[in-house]
Amino acid sequence: MLCTLAADPKFQDLLSYVSCIISGSVIPLIFALAMVMFIWGVVQYVINNEEDSKREKGKQFMIWGIIGLTVMIGVWGLVKIVGSTFGIEYVIPQLK
Repeated sequence: MLCTLAADPKFQDLLSYVSCIISGSVIPLIFALAMVMFIWGVVQYVINNEEDSKREKGKQFMIWGIIGLTVMIGVWGLVKIVGSTFGIEYVIPQLK
């Protein structure tokens, strides 16, 4: 997705540009970080069989990774509902 700003931008164009940047870069980055956090927790849980404290730390990473992904998907759904209600396009990142 290519985000461009017109030569003579209006406020609506600026909002559309910012929305495009957020949905094209920031949101996927946050999803990736939450997924990496979950995977790191799984690795820590599996590698540290004998050390209970490290396994517990890995379990906490997995739990917070799942919570983060769940919250982000929920917010993503709410934003889609609001965007559909008010007819706002390109609010939700499009998977291609």
